[in-house]
Amino acid sequence: MAHIDTSEIIRASVWLKPAGEALERINKVMRALHKEHGGPQVPPHVTLLTGAETTRASAELKLKRLASRVQPLRIKLGKIESRDEYFRALYAVVEANGDLAAAQRAAYDAFEMNPPPPYEPHLSLLYGKVDEAARKKLAAAAGGKLDVTFEVRALYLVNSTQSVPVADWRTLAEHPLAGT
Repeated sequence: MAHIDTSEIIRASVWLKPAGEALERINKVMRALHKEHGGPQVPPHVTLLTGAETTRASAELKLKRLASRVQPLRIKLGKIESRDEYFRALYAVVEANGDLAAAQRAAYDAFEMNPPPPYEPHLSLLYGKVDEAARKKLAAAAGGKLDVTFEVRALYLVNSTQSVPVADWRTLAEHPLAGT
């Protein structure tokens, strides 16, 4: 008789999160932006993969395998930009590097979601519907640039998809990267 998997189906993303002093600096900027404009408060993160749909057990196994293949990553934030998009109303651009691009490709391979979409790594500072004039004002008030660098030492599986309300996003699993 065949085994039937009755595990919970999840829709999830893989995040890279800042820690330590970098996290404190980013949170300070985000708090000021939220005080000025509102919007949901989201933990600072850089999305490596989004749109995974599988069982929770399978996703956790894939995350563990992926983490064993990826070395710690250095993330450098730069210019603050904005878009007329809810999840990118205001964000810090992540400086492109080969290790991060390779990690994104490895993530989509691990979760069997190929080909990966074009990668525009960023760290969202403000979610919401914000008109262009307000976005420009907020970016200028934040200094126009977020000169922060941090090392990523773990991957996080988070139920952060558009079908899940932002207030309900939670970390489902965490795995340290190779060599940590």
